[in-house]
Amino acid sequence: MIRKACSDALLAGCLLLLAAAAHADLEFSGAWLRAVPPVSPTMAGYVTLTNTGDETVTVTGAQTEIAGHAMLHGMKTLEDGSKKMFHLHRLAIAAGEAVSLAPGGNHLMLMQLERVPAEGEEVEVCFLLEKGEPGCTVFPVKRTSPSDS
Repeated sequence: MIRKACSDALLAGCLLLLAAAAHADLEFSGAWLRAVPPVSPTMAGYVTLTNTGDETVTVTGAQTEIAGHAMLHGMKTLEDGSKKMFHLHRLAIAAGEAVSLAPGGNHLMLMQLERVPAEGEEVEVCFLLEKGEPGCTVFPVKRTSPSDS
């Protein structure tokens, strides 16, 4: 009985380590949220996600404590030249590749804000993965793109 309990505990520990490592192949850089007026119900976020692993990583969504809803948005250009946002249900990042969520393109949208963070604050955002534990990073709130600085 003790042997079975130890075996089960070892197996559970190994599974936890594997799950924790599942997002270790996803690295984040240049994360930031665009500052918005205090009455805004939404705000956009930008980041580069890099897959440093050997297999494709698929992002299926996002979550944060400050928003009732978070999703990935894509952008497409219509025939008249205007742009339209659409919900990206999945974002596959091939092994060794990077995907940028950037102004004017694919981006993170936080909606139903429970509170609007002010410029200078930091907000943790977790990206939900098809396999493994969420990958989380901190997004500082800025008025302009860090590249504009």
